[in-house]
Amino acid sequence: MKEHNKFQETFSAPDRRYGVYQIIHGGIVDPATAEWYDRRGFAGVVGNVPYSWDFPHDGAAWDRTASGIRNYIGRGMRVWLYDESGYPSGTAGGYVTESHPETVAKGLYCYDYWRVINGPSHYRADVPGDRLWKAVLIPLGSANTPNGGEPPEDAEPIDVTDSLNDNNVLYLNVPAGRYWLFMMSVRRLFDGTHATESYSEPRNYISLSDKRATGYFIESTHENYKKAVGDEFGKGVCAMFTDEPSLISWNIRNAVFPILPWLDSYPEDFEARFGYEFYKACVAVVIGKGKDVIRRRCDFWDFIADTVANGYFGTIQDWCRKNGLKSSGHMLEEERLQAHIVNYGSFFRSARRFDWPGIDQLQTETHILMNTDFIPIARFLASFADLNGEHEVFTEFSDHSVRERGQTAPISYYYDSVNWHLAMGVNDFTSYYSWAGIDDETCRAFNLYTARSGWLLRQGRRDSRVAVFYPEAAMWAAYTPSTEKRAIDKSEKMRKIDTAFAKSMWALLKEQIDIDCIDRKILEESVVKDGRLIWKDRSYAAIAMPCVRVIERGALQKLIKANDEGVGVLFWDEIPSALRETGKGSPETEEIARRVGDGRMTLASTEDMPELLKKALPADSRSIRLIPDENADGSMVLSHVRVTEDGTRIVYLANMAKAGFAGSVRVAGEWRDVQVADAGTGSISPAEQKKPGAKDCVELCVSLEPGEAVFFILS
Repeated sequence: MKEHNKFQETFSAPDRRYGVYQIIHGGIVDPATAEWYDRRGFAGVVGNVPYSWDFPHDGAAWDRTASGIRNYIGRGMRVWLYDESGYPSGTAGGYVTESHPETVAKGLYCYDYWRVINGPSHYRADVPGDRLWKAVLIPLGSANTPNGGEPPEDAEPIDVTDSLNDNNVLYLNVPAGRYWLFMMSVRRLFDGTHATESYSEPRNYISLSDKRATGYFIESTHENYKKAVGDEFGKGVCAMFTDEPSLISWNIRNAVFPILPWLDSYPEDFEARFGYEFYKACVAVVIGKGKDVIRRRCDFWDFIADTVANGYFGTIQDWCRKNGLKSSGHMLEEERLQAHIVNYGSFFRSARRFDWPGIDQLQTETHILMNTDFIPIARFLASFADLNGEHEVFTEFSDHSVRERGQTAPISYYYDSVNWHLAMGVNDFTSYYSWAGIDDETCRAFNLYTARSGWLLRQGRRDSRVAVFYPEAAMWAAYTPSTEKRAIDKSEKMRKIDTAFAKSMWALLKEQIDIDCIDRKILEESVVKDGRLIWKDRSYAAIAMPCVRVIERGALQKLIKANDEGVGVLFWDEIPSALRETGKGSPETEEIARRVGDGRMTLASTEDMPELLKKALPADSRSIRLIPDENADGSMVLSHVRVTEDGTRIVYLANMAKAGFAGSVRVAGEWRDVQVADAGTGSISPAEQKKPGAKDCVELCVSLEPGEAVFFILS
């Protein structure tokens, strides 16, 4: 009881910093606004300097901002700094691109001429876009041979760019044979991209690969905040919030040509790293035919991923760490796997450069939050917080979707959303909620509820026993940029990966199985010990591999070793058939096929997997087991289990169903003391046991109304 008394004291009256931070932008300078949020119990605010036409040279605006921030801090609240005017972050309200026009983002517009050109012949062609970068001929097979309309597997593009004359016209001497003409032109990224489609304003954007541009951004924003309130960095001012930065080399509306990201330094840097010309990788990405397609596609996006992670996210993180701040923010379209490629090369690699990663959640109704067609982004990003050791992850959450319908969200929606996020692992709340019709007392109670829950779910570590593999190489190999809205690739190959990744995570979460997402680097760096895959303080009894048809050799070797030591391996929809390094099968892929055949590893379709999970996972893959009463829906109950250093276990359950839930939860182990904590009242009291006296486990009664959550504390 002593340990729980210690929980009781802080749980009943937690630090207000675990409550909600309202996003108010330039309103941070208003003392009346500060008083309003203070009396309603908010943890603090996310704000920024009011942007005038004289930004960043408006000294009065910076002075007012400093005064406003200090007002909040003086009230015992904390402040996050929002680094932009509107969004996406990176241009400082357009100041960077206007002052340094060389930093404006450019894209490679790719034109694949629709008809075959026969040679030997002379051929004339005008070129698309602002500036031709490369023109190539793609050799085709003979018209009389099978697949004569396709390039042979060993076909290399022929560079004919030197055929361009001073009038920007190609005059080609076409060699004997049959060819496609493929042209790539550099053009400013604006029309139809995120630059014209954001809610903020039409605004040129920077390239995230360009460290110079990020440096100019930091100089105009971060450094000025440092001058204004740098003495509070790491104290009253805790984080720098960057909002929806992305490569914008894709169209929100339908495009004319497929687009690839571009920076003038790409070709030279790529060739230095991979040893062959950049244009050959571009051809592989867009055409998807010819020599070494899988390897070259992976090389292209691997290269882009590093330039983005280092050029933007890493540069900001380095500055924040040097100055005592946490780098934070959220990215664009976390919920769509294909968007991870076109926006960042590697979402995983960029997100790991956040100290406190986050999500954007515009929905607040549980039935939408539980949509299994999309990645459960809260758990996905919360994985990064667990993996990086900071254990802080935030949401930019709101009632936006309700307001868009002209309606007002009741306070119950606010609670539902908090409970959903907490179950997924999110513990910091930055808000765009309107608080319409909600009085001071109700608001204070909500902030207290959020703070109590957030504090308790920071104790110990999340007991994730299953890892879900992020199928990066498979994504790179499959994805073909398109002219569809949002550059969506509608091919069956890409659709299967999209579906498998989202469904695999949801299938595990709906079985109350705590999970982390890992990539090939974490898998390769993990150690295998005592039947577990271990990385830092994370320990996995099983790993789920969604549609991983292409994968790195080192990752496959570690997977086989882990399986030899008793780690469960489950494949969704496909098993690996090609290495990222070669694009071909290998002894490792053959070994995987043998293990699936003899039952040492498991393969199932996405549709079959939920049922198969109950049989295929090792016994110690679960922290808990939910037992619904008859007619109760256990698949809509989310769980979050934490273990403290002394072995105390905290079990959190949240019912996301439209109907109430009744049943029990079984927790293995011998527990001398079992309590239930109520975040609404702050009380901790003995829990009702369904079968008291059991030696190897405890079974606790669970009764939850729609949207309701409960804590159990076992010692």
